[in-house]
Amino acid sequence: MAFKLKSYIYSREAENRGINNMPGVDVGSDSKLTPEYIIGNLELLHNKVVDPIMRHFNNLEGSSGNSIGVTSVYRCKELNEVVGGVETSQHIQGMACDIIYTEGFASEVYNWAINNLPTWNQIIWEFPEKGQFSSGNTDSEWVHVAYNENDNKKTKSLASEKENLHEYYKNNESSRRGQYTHDLEEEANQLIVFN
Repeated sequence: MAFKLKSYIYSREAENRGINNMPGVDVGSDSKLTPEYIIGNLELLHNKVVDPIMRHFNNLEGSSGNSIGVTSVYRCKELNEVVGGVETSQHIQGMACDIIYTEGFASEVYNWAINNLPTWNQIIWEFPEKGQFSSGNTDSEWVHVAYNENDNKKTKSLASEKENLHEYYKNNESSRRGQYTHDLEEEANQLIVFN
């Protein structure tokens, strides 16, 4: 799939609130956030992470060919604050996106990505207790993927409000910060989500 800037900067939330979500809008508060810097990051994110995920899942036998949805990519600082993103969110730099899988569980995307993408910064299995995406469940689970050309440390994380999920993934290397457990050793296990 070819990189299309429009799909990576469009936000219905920004449109509804009249927020300018064009790359470069925050350069006054952070000189690094130029349009060139953000668009360069978005292209790398697409080529290194998003496109390989889309190609794999959209080409599976029985797939509709449109099974991966990218729900949030670039966010200017104002939009990031409105949607509850952390101040240091990689979305602000065009280094992260959120992905839904319309024909399966987000755990499948998470597991494929950590096992098949050669390099990435962070992959988060986000709120699996919300269940699969469907027309009746649009507030569903997702996978957050980030690519940072200068810092691809391959952090595997879980975000959840369910304490038993955090306990399941607790290990000697993991660290817990609120609803996030970082440095997971195991793959996402869908079977434990609804226990």
